[in-house]
Amino acid sequence: MESYTTSDDDGTMNSEIDYTMYWGLQTPPFDNVPDPRFYVPCSQHDTAHKWLSYGIQTRKGMLLLTGDIGCGKTLLSRRLIVGLLPDQYDVALVANPALSPSELLDEVLSQFGLDLVQSKAGRLQILNERLQSNAQRGINSVLVVDEAQAIESIKGFEELRLLTNFQLNDRFLLTVVLIGQPELRHRVAEIPQLNQRIAVRAHLGPFTAEETTSYITARMGAATHRTDVFTKEAVAVIYELSKGIGRLVNALCDQCLFAGAIEKVSQIDDRIVQRVGQCI
Repeated sequence: MESYTTSDDDGTMNSEIDYTMYWGLQTPPFDNVPDPRFYVPCSQHDTAHKWLSYGIQTRKGMLLLTGDIGCGKTLLSRRLIVGLLPDQYDVALVANPALSPSELLDEVLSQFGLDLVQSKAGRLQILNERLQSNAQRGINSVLVVDEAQAIESIKGFEELRLLTNFQLNDRFLLTVVLIGQPELRHRVAEIPQLNQRIAVRAHLGPFTAEETTSYITARMGAATHRTDVFTKEAVAVIYELSKGIGRLVNALCDQCLFAGAIEKVSQIDDRIVQRVGQCI
């Protein structure tokens, strides 16, 4: 297995190769962070986005988005949030719900920017006042709970379900969006009173071969005018090695760009992908 390291003329190791300069990139296009700039509306992601947007716009009580590990749930959620205009939506995001039921309620209030009070009744009253005020001003309230499969207990899910009891005669005052790995569906199904509240469901799986091609092209296009850096053969191998899992596609593409800069090639071919793939 070859090692991707270089040395300067004096023999010292050079670990500061900036592949963005080599490829003419404005920014690294394959970082595994949920940057909405790099959201690619492939078929299944676009469908899930439309369903979730519909659920939020029509003030459904609870929505559920699940997806396999590394398939873009968090990125989709951030893209969804970015599209909710501040003058129309009041959005709270709980990114780490691995909390006790009491702590989870506290985190919800904190993410809405509300002060905490000692009693649970007082906290619910403060939240209700915020939701009522939003409704009177024509603003929809949305709570997004990412990694919801990490909620510690059934009581935690029950706390979130009870938040949908804040209602007017003709609408919910709060839309709760649960996002998590496939086991979240099973946990929700085991709580009938919660499962029956889910108005919209969507699921994300791995990319198809065609979607992988579109994904790589689109992310490169967001960072540079060049869309021919990866050859067709290279993309085919990336799909084969990653099995269409977005997080693995990102890792492969990122390291291939780095390797290509070291080797000073003009394109990433299947040879480079195969070699990089041995290290992932």
